[in-house]
Amino acid sequence: MADRKNKDELRPEKVDGIELLDNPLPTWWVALFNFSMIFGLGYFMWFHILNKPSLQDELLQDRKAHEQLVAAREQVALSPEDVAVRLQDPKLVQDGKGLYAAHCSPCHGQQGEGTVGPNLTDKYWIHGGTPEMILTSISEGIPAMGMVAWGPILGQAKVEAVTAYVLSLQGTKPANGKAPQGDEF
Repeated sequence: MADRKNKDELRPEKVDGIELLDNPLPTWWVALFNFSMIFGLGYFMWFHILNKPSLQDELLQDRKAHEQLVAAREQVALSPEDVAVRLQDPKLVQDGKGLYAAHCSPCHGQQGEGTVGPNLTDKYWIHGGTPEMILTSISEGIPAMGMVAWGPILGQAKVEAVTAYVLSLQGTKPANGKAPQGDEF
C-alpha cells in the first residue's frame, strides 16, 4: 500500500515538455516476469548444460540404430533362388489368392487379366517379371502408376503370399485379357 500513495508523483525527467507519472507496474505482471526469467534459466540449464545428451550424441545413437537395422535386414535377406522356391509353396499360393481378391483385383481383375492395372497373366512386364522384381513391386508399390506400397500395409508374409499367387497366374490366358505391356520376361 505504500506504493499506492505515491501514485500521483511525477517522474523527474521531462520529454518534449511532457511530464510522466511514476506509477509502478502491477504486481501480477512483475511476478509473471520473474517466474518467466527463473523458468527460462532453469530450462536452459537442464536441457542445454546438465542432463540432456547433445545433438551430436543423439545423431550418433540414431546412426548406430539405423546401421543395426540395416545389418539385421541384410541377414534376413534370402537369395533369389530361395525366394523363387519359397514362392512355389501351394499353401502360400492359396493364402495369396484371398489377399489378391481383396486388394489387387480392383485394378488387375479377378483372374489377373488387367483392368486399370496391367495384365498379370502374360509374359510381358512393365517393372520386371522375376519373382524378386514382382515382390519388390508389390512391397514398395509403383507411385508413378498409382500402385500403393503394400509392404507397410500387409506385412512381408502377406506380400510374399500375393507374389506367389501372381506368379501362379502366369500363362492362364483369361478372357478379355488386356493387351501386353512392357518387356517380355
